[in-house]
This record gives sequence, structure tokens and C-alpha cells, in this order.
Amino acid sequence: MTEIERAEIGRRLKQIESDLWQIQHILERCCPDKELPTSTRFKEITMLSTTGGNTQVFTGTFVPAGSVPPADAVYAITSNDPAVTPTVDATGLIVTGPLPVGWVESTTTPLAYTRTASSVSVPSWSLSDIITPSAPPAPLPTSTTFVQTT
Repeated sequence: MTEIERAEIGRRLKQIESDLWQIQHILERCCPDKELPTSTRFKEITMLSTTGGNTQVFTGTFVPAGSVPPADAVYAITSNDPAVTPTVDATGLIVTGPLPVGWVESTTTPLAYTRTASSVSVPSWSLSDIITPSAPPAPLPTSTTFVQTT
């Protein structure tokens, strides 16, 4: 091997080393040492029924515990009912569902919210979580009213 060939190999190895350092630096900036969340658990904090005029608020925690989303995570929320327009805060962990006055939940399609998350810096990461608020059970009857029919 000639001196020129050795010099060229050395130059290429230094370039590879530089490229690897840049890749490592990019990964350290966009991907925290902690694990990325794989889902979110939501719990209603207002404990209000799905009755028109109520505003339900849900808080979430990322799963697994201690996981952290990418810094540039973007969150969106939709409802399966066009009359209900939920919102999600910048953290992606607080969902608010204002139910319009007079709104009545469908008996065939219960209300559901779909919260999604994505990231430009980590395009392989995304979340899609469904929140299904449920009305509390109907109270037990306390009396009966009879009407004569014949």
C-alpha cells in the first residue's frame, strides 16, 4: 500500500468519525435518555356525567411511567360527535370536553375522544389514545307512578 493510499484511508476514517459524532449529537438533542411513551392513561378529574352543559376534564399520564415525549411533540384531539369540540393542552396531558347545552349522548354510539401525538424530530414516534367518558349509572328508582290505561 502506498503512502498516498494510507493518507486517503486516514482521511476517510476521520470523516466517518466526524459523521458519527454529528449523528450522536443530533440524537442526544432530539431523543432524551428516557424511554419514549407508548400510550397515555387518562382519568376524568371533574367526574361529571355526559350531560349537555357539563365540561369534562381528563388528565393523562404517559406509559410506561417515567417516559418522556420528544420536545417537539404535537398533540391533537377529535371527537366522534361533531357537536362536541374537545381541546388538549400543550403537554398533551389535559383534555377538556365541553358538552353543548342541550346536548344528548347517542344511545348507539357513545361519546369518544381520540388524542394523537407526533414528532418531527422522531418521526417513528406517535401515539393514538381513545378516551371514552361514560355517564354514571342511572339512580335506582325510589317510587313508581301508575297511570290507568283502560
